[in-house]
Amino acid sequence: MTRVRPDGSLVPDSFEKDRSNKIRRELEKEYNLIPANGQKQGEAWQLAPVNVSQGNLKKQVANVIKPLSEMYRFQTLGEYRALLSLYNVGVEEIKGENKGKPYRGLVYSALDDEGNRIGKPLKSSLFGKALGIEALEKQFGVSKERIKTDGVTARTRTMVSEALNSTRTESEFRTALQKKGIDLVLRRNDEGRIFGATFIDHNERAVLNGSRLGKEFSANVLNERFADDSHREDLQTQQVKSTDDLRQTDKSTTDKQPQAGHSTVDDAASSLLSVLTPETQGQDNNQPSLRRKKKKKRRYGRQL
Repeated sequence: MTRVRPDGSLVPDSFEKDRSNKIRRELEKEYNLIPANGQKQGEAWQLAPVNVSQGNLKKQVANVIKPLSEMYRFQTLGEYRALLSLYNVGVEEIKGENKGKPYRGLVYSALDDEGNRIGKPLKSSLFGKALGIEALEKQFGVSKERIKTDGVTARTRTMVSEALNSTRTESEFRTALQKKGIDLVLRRNDEGRIFGATFIDHNERAVLNGSRLGKEFSANVLNERFADDSHREDLQTQQVKSTDDLRQTDKSTTDKQPQAGHSTVDDAASSLLSVLTPETQGQDNNQPSLRRKKKKKRRYGRQL
């Protein structure tokens, strides 16, 4: 049915979509409903890291870059690259000349678990204009405004700060961040020095360079903080080993000198039972449900 004014002119209805969306969001919030937009994104999020052993790398790369570029906000090519690296995909900008005319574009690559490129580079044109350099640069500007308007940086900074203040080593820091739904991508040179840090907040669907969050989260500061990680972890291992040796010595002494009224046979049975009965380990319900690749031990020399 078309609505008209008394003079016969049409009543504009272009505002009704925005109005209905506003009402829908208010109802979802009031009654704690699953957001319609979030449900659609959840369906699109069924992706996994590229697995080079499964072949068809072009299709695997496409299944990663298309949903990520639509769902996440990033302001630079470096932040975009850090996001893709979680799913074993690399991206690089290329420049040159063709018949005397300058050109620039993007090429995507499949990566193995060590960050090495596998197979031939794939031109962005294979995946559509939306994944080319010009479209992404426009998206950088839009993302910048949205991140600023929505106050994303402040919320992410709070969670990263809590994780950093409650941990000592890099591995502890990563674990604390992941429990909050945040991934950390560090870039190191051949000497192992950190020269880049990027935080990927899956709650906000935002990618933020460490310096955007504050000086204390920059690459230089994190490098100084985690520079002696190896020494500290080795020391902790030695302390644990020394404690175990001391306990073993105490146990041997006790076995040789049993207390009155205490059965050493019961001790042996109890010890055997404890070995044969594995401890039940609880599952952390706060872990993100996204199928990101597992973090491996720190490797030097990988540059993203």
